[in-house]
Amino acid sequence: MTSVDLPVLPRQPGCYLFRAEDGRVIYVGKAIDLRSRVRSYFGRSVGQKVQLITRDARALEFIVTTSEVEALILEADLIKSHKPHYNVLLKDDKSYPFLKLTNEPFPKLEFTRRVLKDGAQYFGPYPNPSVVRRVQDLVAAVFPLRQNSGSPMQARKKPCLRFHMGRCLAPCVGQADSAAYAAVVEQVRAFLEGGVEATATVLEREMRAAASRQDFELARLYRDRLEALRRLTGYESNVVSSGGEDLDFLGVAQAGDHAMVQLFQMRRGRVVGRDTRLLEGADGASVAELLEPFLAEYYGMATHVPPLVLLPQSELERDIWQRFMAERAGRKVELRTPQRGDKTALLEMAARNARSGLDAHIALLEQRGDAPGVKELQTLLGLATPPWRIEGYDISNLMGTHTVASLVVFQGGRSKRSEYRRVRIRGLAKPDDFASMEQMLTRRFAGSLADRLEPPDLILIDGGKGQLTSARKALAAVGVDVPLVGLAKRRETIVTQDGREVLVPETHPALRLLINVRDEAHRTAVGYNRQRRGKAMTHSLLDDVPGIGPKRRDALLAHFASVDQLRAAQERDLAAIPGVGPAAAAAIKAFFDAEQAGTEEPSVHEPG
Repeated sequence: MTSVDLPVLPRQPGCYLFRAEDGRVIYVGKAIDLRSRVRSYFGRSVGQKVQLITRDARALEFIVTTSEVEALILEADLIKSHKPHYNVLLKDDKSYPFLKLTNEPFPKLEFTRRVLKDGAQYFGPYPNPSVVRRVQDLVAAVFPLRQNSGSPMQARKKPCLRFHMGRCLAPCVGQADSAAYAAVVEQVRAFLEGGVEATATVLEREMRAAASRQDFELARLYRDRLEALRRLTGYESNVVSSGGEDLDFLGVAQAGDHAMVQLFQMRRGRVVGRDTRLLEGADGASVAELLEPFLAEYYGMATHVPPLVLLPQSELERDIWQRFMAERAGRKVELRTPQRGDKTALLEMAARNARSGLDAHIALLEQRGDAPGVKELQTLLGLATPPWRIEGYDISNLMGTHTVASLVVFQGGRSKRSEYRRVRIRGLAKPDDFASMEQMLTRRFAGSLADRLEPPDLILIDGGKGQLTSARKALAAVGVDVPLVGLAKRRETIVTQDGREVLVPETHPALRLLINVRDEAHRTAVGYNRQRRGKAMTHSLLDDVPGIGPKRRDALLAHFASVDQLRAAQERDLAAIPGVGPAAAAAIKAFFDAEQAGTEEPSVHEPG
């Protein structure tokens, strides 16, 4: 039984809006068949997100459109207007900048955020104003296009400095030849449409021609323009396709509630630009749901849509999107996911960049103390409140000796070193990590530490189900009820306190935070263990064996869990350990045999 007040829905394309009890729009969707699509929300097998939508919704509205493409455009507008809680949202509403080649006898290039039907030619959208400024600077350095303000062009009495520098044809004083200026405008147009290589070729040809005429001043001017072109576009180092094609290719990365889409523009076989957008509300979203808001905004504004757009594998309704882009381009546009060949390498490149960009964004949030991992942990573990204060624990020993435990504290996703604690584990006849963890937690919550430290919102144990069981036992014994989570090194598996294993990508903010806490607890425990061992570390039983130096000693200690295991090992097994060898193995066996017999170890020559 649903609590949503459903109207009678038509079998037509359109958009539907779920509203909460207070009237807020919480989700907007589009459909080819409104009745069929909305009914699917109330079936038996629906995902968690759909369950949340129908749980919170109290009413549903719909808008009929004449076509699927019109529904797609309307959906994008409704999402931008209402910002529904359960839709994937572009992080920042953004008015893309464009470059405008004015419709005048002597055109100029202008920055604008509005595309008008004024006969001018628009190029874009560009990802941000700084990119537009760079392109404008490049055009000003390479092409003698007029720069003076005012439209229509205002006449001057004498040419400006740019004319004397060879960077303008001075149309404002009537010195410019119309045909020569039109040729410059055509070069600018070709460059802005991606003809970087053609522009570089023209400049290089003109430079060589001027040099052959011994007009070295003009040759120097062309050389400076060519260098500016290479410096600002990375002309010589761009990714190149042997096909010389015009296409866009996109990559997507997702980590918990955060996601990133990156689009690369390839023109005439060379990557000439890219755009990057962050998205929120991405938890549980499909690749198609991440792509759609970006595609709607970017290609809804784009002045040039290439004939081919490469997309990662998804359930995107390609027929509808191809029609949408074809209407924008005025010709056929293909959306494709290549399965082999050089175009798969382009998609891999886009995916890598999206992943790196998203990692950098999350790392920046962590540095600022925004701690996206705290909120993500609450969602992932189903906690009642965000785990603002997390305590991490680890145990360290060497062959069962000098067992210690560490306690580290993270608040708001950042370490709080002033509250770290290091504890010696006492009273154990043999190494036992489970018993050590029980002792550590008992002393933390029932000993002197209980009064010195604030209670945590979450406890992280380095280990899996066995370590969690010990921790639960210790907490139950002292009457403490704090959420527990374990982190097993095998595939970085999150283990909940009810024994459930959760696998998420390592880039997930929640897992990143847990790994940071676990690694810090491990570093602190190992450091304290080394400090306690002190002289015992530098002078072990093996140091008395002739021919066993620090490297062989460390190799043996790393291979065996205890001295008893080492003592019982066969000579051939010892010799097989990298860095030991037959001679050292014989020396070790002779040493332990002499020790067992109670005699002084024999004199053995150091192996070579």
